[in-house]
Amino acid sequence: MTDAEPQRLSLAFMRTHPAQAARVLEALPPDDAATLFARAPARLGAGVLAAMLPQAAARCIAAMDDERALELLSPMGAQPIVAVMRYVAEVRRRELLKRLPTTAALASSLLLGYAEDTLGAWADPDVVLLPADTRAGDALQRLRQSPMHHEMVFVTDAERKLLGIVGLGALLQAPEAATLATLMRAPVATLAAHAPLSGSAAHPGWERVSVLPVVEPGDRIVGVMTRDALSRAQRQAAPTANDEADARLPALFARAYWQTLSGLLETGLSLLPRVPPAQEGSRQ
Repeated sequence: MTDAEPQRLSLAFMRTHPAQAARVLEALPPDDAATLFARAPARLGAGVLAAMLPQAAARCIAAMDDERALELLSPMGAQPIVAVMRYVAEVRRRELLKRLPTTAALASSLLLGYAEDTLGAWADPDVVLLPADTRAGDALQRLRQSPMHHEMVFVTDAERKLLGIVGLGALLQAPEAATLATLMRAPVATLAAHAPLSGSAAHPGWERVSVLPVVEPGDRIVGVMTRDALSRAQRQAAPTANDEADARLPALFARAYWQTLSGLLETGLSLLPRVPPAQEGSRQ
């Protein structure tokens, strides 16, 4: 097996099994994990880094230079960035936030202002906010240009006060000239940004919808929370000893898979066509 073959195998595993790769990397020394991240295309590495426990991901960031750290952080959403940044030393955190894309930096700074165990710290700020006089055709265009994490527009005033919600279906059916003021409906419920994560799963709003707005006092919208995101936040905000043990178990299975696959490649490689070695430092 050539020196490049283990690297090619590692990158292939990260691409096809990002969650399992994240568990393996969590168990490695940060310097070793950072070395592998240095050889991964940025978007591939960002996906695996976002899937890691935030504390472990922060240790990897600490072992990287600023340029590589920014290449991996920039493609991540604001919420994963915040989760990792909470465990990065304050001086370096400020430096990295200053150099992130403006939208991600502003959203991350906003969410970092909340205590780690509150809904505001884990809300997804990547939502489409538009004024009530926006035409349906223009709103639909904005929604199509967004990452489409949530298929709805949040109608707000100049102070980000939540006035109503318009779903994608309503926009598709409405005349292009109709304004959001005539289409919006009141949210089923809202979540308070300063409310603790613990107990939030029992909010009655979850019985009717899977996405709820997260608001500050005065109904200023911070972002949204889904039930799945709430479950992840509760696990990540306060991992217990049992959680860490549970995280190590899939790491053992993933590592066994990785090593088995490596062994199969090593014994059968002579029967396969020669594969050009992957170039180090490749980026997307």
